[in-house]
Amino acid sequence: MTLIDVHHHPTLPGLIAHQERRGLPVFRGGPAWNPEIALEQMAITGTTMSVLSVPADLSWAGADLAAVTDDLNDELADIVRDSPSRFGAFATLPLPDPDLATAHAVAALDSGRFEGVAMLTSYQGAYLAQPEYTGLLQELDARDAVVFMHPILVFNAPAGLPGPLLEGTFDTTRAVTALAAANVFERFPRVRFLFPHTGGMVPYIKWRIAMHALQGGDWNVPVTPEGLEAETRKLDGLYYDTTLNLGPLLQLERTDRILFGTDVPWANDSILPLERDYATQVRDGWSAEQVAAVSSGNALRILPHAGRRLGVEVPA
Repeated sequence: MTLIDVHHHPTLPGLIAHQERRGLPVFRGGPAWNPEIALEQMAITGTTMSVLSVPADLSWAGADLAAVTDDLNDELADIVRDSPSRFGAFATLPLPDPDLATAHAVAALDSGRFEGVAMLTSYQGAYLAQPEYTGLLQELDARDAVVFMHPILVFNAPAGLPGPLLEGTFDTTRAVTALAAANVFERFPRVRFLFPHTGGMVPYIKWRIAMHALQGGDWNVPVTPEGLEAETRKLDGLYYDTTLNLGPLLQLERTDRILFGTDVPWANDSILPLERDYATQVRDGWSAEQVAAVSSGNALRILPHAGRRLGVEVPA
């Protein structure tokens, strides 16, 4: 079985070096990562290829924002170049600068070195639905780009619970709702949005998101069944990965919109086989064809560079 993991976060020495040169605090509490460790973890699940991503707010780079982004993307591309059948990568964008991000997205996507682009749901409180990102969306749409949109890391979580447990999924839901309210999915229909962690609450509350898109926050605005159906259909075009939350997604979404993801290196060795088994076993009327689609077929369809490097036929 070909298994493509679209959610894998490398630790890049070059990025750490940039932060250290500026005297910035560098988080040291994460799990170790290098390409060799990555391959060991991929062996646990039998993953054929991992698509690397470093979605980050690089505002700390200041006047060097473009240069830091270039270095980061060169480092990602070097990993792919050294192991082209094992790794792919989403390019990081120099956000929160919309103009720089647009130029870098064009260059990265036109270079053929990347599978798409990775970004956070928001930067300094501004979500992609904001008007300043229209130019970026136009260029992404023109290139049928895949946009891997990762939630921001929320540190101050309520109820004494760790931020990554719930707040990231809620932030993804917030981002999708903002995009729907701004009609982004209809205005830029060729952008393939990929939301991790099964899209947070989105598959479960599509009706509510559609209702907000129609009412704009005014609960007195009347809605019709036809209007709700049309808004919900716009959300049906989104893609989700299976990272750390697959269960209900199988009942809520079409399997042609689901891609395999793990969150290496943050998912430990005991979790990885559980993620694989849940995403790759035939169950409850789920056909072998659907399993193959989630395992790799959907990824190959929207990430054609990966398919060419693997030498496999890309599904229509």
